[in-house]
Amino acid sequence: MWRSRYALVGPIVGLALPIMLQGVLFSLMGFVDSLMIGQLGELAISAQGNVGQLLSFSFLLFAALTTGGSILISQFSGAQQERKVEQIAHTMIVAGGGCGLLLGGIFYVLAKPLVALLTTDLFLPVEQWSQVPEVASGYLHIVAFAVPAMLLSQVIAAVFNATGDTKTPVKVSVAFNIVNFIGNYVLIFGLDLPGSTGPMFTPLGLLGAAFATLIASLGQALVLFVMIYRRLGGFKWGQWSELKQIIQLGYPNSIDGFYWQGARVFYTVLMNSIGAIAYAGYAIVRTFKGLFMLPVGGLQQATGIYIGKLLGAGELEQAKITARAAIWAGVILMSIPVTLLVLLAHPLLGLYQIQAETYQQAYWCLWILAGSLFFTAVNSVIPGILRAGGDTKSVMNITLKSFAFMGAPASLLLGVGFDLGLIGAFIGISLEEIFKSYLFIRQLQKDDWLNNLAERSKTQVAAG
Repeated sequence: MWRSRYALVGPIVGLALPIMLQGVLFSLMGFVDSLMIGQLGELAISAQGNVGQLLSFSFLLFAALTTGGSILISQFSGAQQERKVEQIAHTMIVAGGGCGLLLGGIFYVLAKPLVALLTTDLFLPVEQWSQVPEVASGYLHIVAFAVPAMLLSQVIAAVFNATGDTKTPVKVSVAFNIVNFIGNYVLIFGLDLPGSTGPMFTPLGLLGAAFATLIASLGQALVLFVMIYRRLGGFKWGQWSELKQIIQLGYPNSIDGFYWQGARVFYTVLMNSIGAIAYAGYAIVRTFKGLFMLPVGGLQQATGIYIGKLLGAGELEQAKITARAAIWAGVILMSIPVTLLVLLAHPLLGLYQIQAETYQQAYWCLWILAGSLFFTAVNSVIPGILRAGGDTKSVMNITLKSFAFMGAPASLLLGVGFDLGLIGAFIGISLEEIFKSYLFIRQLQKDDWLNNLAERSKTQVAAG
C-alpha cells in the first residue's frame, strides 16, 4: 500500500522539492531580518512584525495571478498547447509588475496610518500613540520600493515552476539570499566583526535590514526577468482575454487570501490589545510557523500543477487517486518539522533577546503549534486539489466559516474573556485549524472538484 502511494506521489514530490527549497529561500529574507532584528529588542520586533503582516496581507490579495496562472499553464501544458502557455506567461508578468508598482506606492504614501491601524493606535489621539507606528513606518518607507520587485519575482518564479523548470528560481534565490544575509549583518550592526573594538561604521539598525531587503529584492527580480525574457524569446504585453481567464480562475483565491489574511490581522489586533509582550511572543511563533509550513506549501503547489497536467491530458481518474495520496504525503511530511520544533524549541527562542515572560509564553505556544501543524498540513494540500479542479469558491467559503465560527470567537473568549492572554488566544487559533480540516475533508469527499475540473478541462482544450 505504501509503495503504491509513493508511486502516486513520487512525481509530485519530485516537482515539490525544488519549490519547497525556493519557498524556504524566499522566506529566508524575512526570517533573517526577524532574527537579526530580534537582537534590537521588542520594539524593533513589533515594528518589523507589523510590516510583515501588511506585506503578507497584500501579496495574498494578488495570489490570483500566481495561482490562476499556474493552473492554466499546467493544464495547457498537459494538453500540449505551448502557444497558450506562452501567452499566459506574458500576461502574468505584465500584471504582476503593474500590481507591484501600485502596491508599493500605497505602502509608501500610507505607511504610518496602515501600521497604526494594526496596532490600534489609529483609534487614539496622536499624542497617545505608541512608538511602533513611527518606527515601523520608517522601515516600510524603504521596503515599499522593494515591493514591486518582490511581487514580480513571485510571478516569474511561478511561471518557471508551472512549466516544469523548478531549478532556475532556486538558483537565483540562493544567490540573493546570500546577498540579503551579508547586507543584514553589515547594515544592521555596522560590520561589527568578532575581535574588533566596535563597528566599522554607524549601525543602521532596523533601517539597515530594510536596505538589505531592498538591494536583494531588486537584484533577484532583475535576474529572473532577464532569464524569462530569454526563455520566452522576447517580451509581449499579454492579452486581456488571457488575463480574464486568469482572473476567473483565481479571483476566489484572492478573496480567500483576503479572508485568511484578514483573520491574521484580527489576531494581530487581538494580540496587540492583550499587550506588547503578547504580540512579541505571537510574532516570534508566527515566524517559525511560516518557516515550518513551507515544505507543505510546496507540496500544495506541486499537487495543483501535477493534477492540472493530468486533467489537461484527460486522465481524470488518475487525478482523483493521486490527490488523495498527496494528502497522506503532506501529513507524513509534516512530522519532520513537528519533530524539529519540539526538539529545538528552547534553542530557537534563545536566538531572541526577549524578556523571560515573553520567552515562557512563546515556548508554550510552540508546543501548541506543534500539535496543530498536522491539521494545518491537511488544510494546505486540499485547497491545491480543489483549486486545480475549479472548485475555488468552496476554499474561500471554508476559510471564512472556520474563522467566523471557530477561530475568532474561540481566541477572543479564551484570550480575553477567560483572561488566558497569549496562550488562550493561540489555543483558539489552533482550534480553527482543526475545524477547517474537517470542512475541507468533507468537501473533498463530495467530488465536486473532480466534476468541475473535467468540465473545465474540456472547455479549455476546445477553446485552444
